[in-house]
This record gives sequence, C-alpha cells and structure tokens, in this order.
Amino acid sequence: MKNLTSIFQLMTEKKAGIISAADEALLDAYLEEVPEAREMWKAIESGKQLQEKARWRNTYSITEGSAYPPFFKWGAAVSIFLAAFLVYWYFYSSHGVRAAADVTPPPATTVANLALADGTVHPLTNAPATLSIRQKPLPVQAGSLSLLTAVGLPAGVNTLTVPDRSHYKITLADGTEIWLNAGSQLKFPFSFDKTVRETSLNGEAYFKIAANPHQPFVLQLPNSTVQVLGTSFHVNTHTPHHIRISLTEGSLRLTAGSRQVLLRPGQQLIYNDSARTFDIRHFTEQEADAWRKKQFYFSSVTLAGLKTLALRHYGLHGVIDTSRTIHKLFIASPGGEPLPAGVLLPAQAPPADDSMHPLQ
Repeated sequence: MKNLTSIFQLMTEKKAGIISAADEALLDAYLEEVPEAREMWKAIESGKQLQEKARWRNTYSITEGSAYPPFFKWGAAVSIFLAAFLVYWYFYSSHGVRAAADVTPPPATTVANLALADGTVHPLTNAPATLSIRQKPLPVQAGSLSLLTAVGLPAGVNTLTVPDRSHYKITLADGTEIWLNAGSQLKFPFSFDKTVRETSLNGEAYFKIAANPHQPFVLQLPNSTVQVLGTSFHVNTHTPHHIRISLTEGSLRLTAGSRQVLLRPGQQLIYNDSARTFDIRHFTEQEADAWRKKQFYFSSVTLAGLKTLALRHYGLHGVIDTSRTIHKLFIASPGGEPLPAGVLLPAQAPPADDSMHPLQ
C-alpha cells in the first residue's frame, strides 16, 4: 500500500465486511506499523472522533432529523460511506498531508490529454514542457496551457480531456480563460475564424470570456447552445439530462430547440433536456466557485451522488450496503465555511426553500 487512497479503500471494504482475507491481513499489518493510519481507522469505526477536532467542529455539522444531535447519528450504511469519505477528506484534503510520507498520494503524472484533430494525442503533465505540433513548439506550464502566443498550428477541432482526480486551465487564442474540473472534456480550435468563436463542453468548467462584440462566443452543450459576448459563468453538465449554468458577469443566452432563455448576473439556470424545462434561481459566487477552491457545496445530493463525487475527485470507491439509504439527500446551506451545516433528509422531502439555495 503506497498511498492513502488504497489504504482508505481497504478500510472502507473492511468496514462494510467485504474485504478479502489477504487484504485484511495486509491492512492489519499496516495499521500496526503506522499510527496515523490507526487514527484514521478508529475515526471510521466510531464515527465520533471527528467531533473532537476543533477545525471540523467549526466547519461541519452533519446530522439526521435534527440540527443538534451528536456529529454522527446515522445507520451503518451511512457511516460506511459518508463518514468514511469525510474522514478521508479530513486527513488528506483539509489538513494537507497528515499521514507519514509513505502514505502520501503521489501527484498524478498526466493531468490532462490533448487530442488533435488528426488523432494525435499529447499527454499534459503537471510539469512545464514543450509540445511539438507539426514541428511548431507549444510551451505548456504546470497544470495550464496557453494559446495566446501560438502560431502556425493546424486547423481543426482539438479535444482537451481532464480525467478524474484532476483539473486543468486553458487560455484560448482569443484570451478566453477556461478552468476545467475533473471528468470534463473541452473541444476547441487552436485559432478562431473572424466571425465566431465556437467551443463545446461536456463536464464542468468556469469560463471567463474575452470580450469581443464583433466575434460572438458560442458554447455547445448537450442538446443546447450558449451564446455570449463578454461574460464569466460556470457550467456543469455532469448530471444526466441536466445543464446547470451560473452567470457571474455579463449576459448570456441559452438556446434549446425553439426556446431561448436570457440569463443575468446572479442567476442560475437549470435546464432539463429530457423534460424540456427551465428553472431559474439565485446563487452566490462562493457556491458556484467552491470547486475551484477545492471545496464542496451540496444541495439535494443523494448518497449515490456523493459516491460519484468521491470517485471523480478522489478516486474512491464508496460502499453503500442498503437501498434504504442510497436515496437519502445531503443538504447544505451557505454559511461562509468551506462546507456549511447540513442535514440528511428523505429523498422525497427536500427543504421548502431549497430552490433559493442551489448549492453545488
């Protein structure tokens, strides 16, 4: 076991009672050797240790049915996954590298892949490098790519893919900046024509569009199109058949079939492309931009949804051992902290004012 993720995975399996004998022996031996790992295991087993941590007490309060019972008051299925996920977050994300050096997750070598129109694929690492594209140099920084000074690159549509557990920033030829979250894909050309700037996205990203009223920026999304001039906005298409757009500056227009919706700053649009419905609600920049700060906001997220999030951002495979809890909702409200107070509720009974707090 070389990293915290693999150790955590075995702990989760042991808690759920599905670990193999060989893996359990390996984990037990490791727990004997590493005090930090033993502390993590005790926290997962009891579900109470984190309440005593001052930092958690100040930023997290997660309960079921009431706002004030002890920190963990859930059934076994909830504690197996959600409590374990939060324990992992505490040890690794909130406090940086807490465990010994040999359990520190090594940084990923490849943080994104750039596929050219001709099918050539260039891995993008977390270290500065220079790509050679048809004998033209293209400098790449750690975690970001800029096309501002790129010249003579081939025409066609390229694809930037950001895998799970990664994120990446790209600056397009017109100066538009795009931050891509884990599990996202952006299609774009190395240079735009004189009439329109067109890209497409599948996943989650933050766009800061370079203003040019004579050259509209068009973003293609699943079953819809966004047209902007000079605008900053967040887009999330991870949820099947749902597109979430949060506008922070400027204005944009979403077109879906024969319908169009104009969005203003501070408004969030949720488009259901299956039911063909539009829902406009208010949001705060802190909520929409949390992921770029490695924070999370939740609104009506099921445990199954948390399981997907843990896999996408941490590479963790959660275990939910009963259907009674898989559809419970995790609700959070804005409060100024990285993850505000929340409550687990039945899926059929979200809070009445949730529409006014569409947290990510």
